[in-house]
Amino acid sequence: APRRVVAAEPVAPAPVPVAAHQQPSVPVLRNEAPGSATVLTLGAHMCKWPIGDPSSDGFTFCGRRSSEGPYCVEHARVAYQPQQTKKKGGATELARSLRRYI
Repeated sequence: APRRVVAAEPVAPAPVPVAAHQQPSVPVLRNEAPGSATVLTLGAHMCKWPIGDPSSDGFTFCGRRSSEGPYCVEHARVAYQPQQTKKKGGATELARSLRRYI
């Protein structure tokens, strides 16, 4: 007769203790979950990164603590990209590229 297989209950992973030298430099509040702030609950020092579609009912903001500017550290990395270096010789490069069409 075939054996019956019973699925095991999922087990949550045990919390890993963090050593004192591995603590994050920015204090993390335990009740800060990304997407927990609405327009009405958004404060001055909260991340204003939009999450979701503004026309939907589930639209929220990140809401994590922001130290400088409007975004938390993670969203500031995405928002502020380094400036690209511009190619030199703008007018001469344009004239050179147009010569092939004249």
